[in-house]
Amino acid sequence: MGGLKNSKHECTLSSQEYIHELRSGISDEKLLNCLESLRVSLTSNPVSWVNNFGHEGLGLLLDALERLLDKKQQENIDKKNQHKLIQCLKAFMNNKYGLQRILGDERSLLLLSRAVDPKQPHMMTETVKILSAICIVGEEKVLDKVLGAITTAAERNNRERFSLVVEGLENHEFLQLQVACMQFINALVTSPEELDFRIHLRNEFLRCGLKKILPDLKEKENEELDIQLKVFDESKEEDLIELSHRLNDIRVEMEYPL
Repeated sequence: MGGLKNSKHECTLSSQEYIHELRSGISDEKLLNCLESLRVSLTSNPVSWVNNFGHEGLGLLLDALERLLDKKQQENIDKKNQHKLIQCLKAFMNNKYGLQRILGDERSLLLLSRAVDPKQPHMMTETVKILSAICIVGEEKVLDKVLGAITTAAERNNRERFSLVVEGLENHEFLQLQVACMQFINALVTSPEELDFRIHLRNEFLRCGLKKILPDLKEKENEELDIQLKVFDESKEEDLIELSHRLNDIRVEMEYPL
């Protein structure tokens, strides 16, 4: 791999050369170096470079991620490559073009949802951050797509769809994972316009174990985490007020019909 024998931090390859490397079926060790160099290139080059890497490059990244996620025996190098692929996807979507490309490939959200793995807390932190960002800045129907992907990924493992996110919150050794999971919960719960849907999603999280763990999270007294917990509590309170107004309107209509 000629272009990468210099310092791995030098962006020496063109976007097409990266595509060639990814397509050539390089060994897992070489793949790790290639992905680290690609991550730097995706981060530091202009959008036109990402554009050139484009649809084909994204497809090859997703192919590699799918292959690694499908492996029954996960070696240490496999986990490192998975994490590096997530970092590349994060860098790829850090502009409007890349975000549209990722949302345009139906595999993207499912593979990201499958990469929500509490056993790999560093990777999971970045994955749920990506999913949060997609919920917040994505297109109108993106929430349904994200929820569909999370549901499908959970069904593969016969789990409740939000159980892994709550499991991530229970990892007290990785504070940043807890912050990212709480941020993701808020992104999901506050996105719907319909009050009933917001309440439904929030209650599903609470039933899945969030209610039990919230007191422990509040005791941590971490500023970043506290902000997310405050968002959760305030949005819950606002929805309860809206619900009580709605019920009051119904009561008035029943007592004083037109």
